[in-house]
Amino acid sequence: MAAVLAIAFTAFGYQLRPIIHVEPSHSVGSNEPSPTPIVSGDVPEAYLGSWTVTISNAVGKNTRSLVIKQGRIGDDVLILVADGPTTGDTYHCVFTAPLSAAPSGGRLELGPSTVTSGTPAASCSPGGSSTLTLTSGNALRRTTDSGETLTYTR
Repeated sequence: MAAVLAIAFTAFGYQLRPIIHVEPSHSVGSNEPSPTPIVSGDVPEAYLGSWTVTISNAVGKNTRSLVIKQGRIGDDVLILVADGPTTGDTYHCVFTAPLSAAPSGGRLELGPSTVTSGTPAASCSPGGSSTLTLTSGNALRRTTDSGETLTYTR
């Protein structure tokens, strides 16, 4: 019985072989470079990466961390994490926003943000469209359609 099962599993494995694709592994210390995916898109390289800002209000200090990633128009290229205190508690919200237009005049236009997660959920609300602009001193200014402006640094 065991021999029959072994033969059956071997035959089944050969049937799956064209479906299963295993990338060749590189040994540690190998001089060969590891393949890295190249993602092309519409976001200029200077915008890409992580940016942060700390803001204060009556309850305390709040942090905003955003990541700009490569993408095309319509792709989510902004991930924003907002953390801070509330009266007697804290909040943690994560948002995404899509690239809404090709970059022009040194600006990136983003569509409305959506909430991807939040605790407590009532503390997180989707936002409107916004514009990203690089400033002197390696900073990034984000201006929302409601006029709120924050300047982030790396």
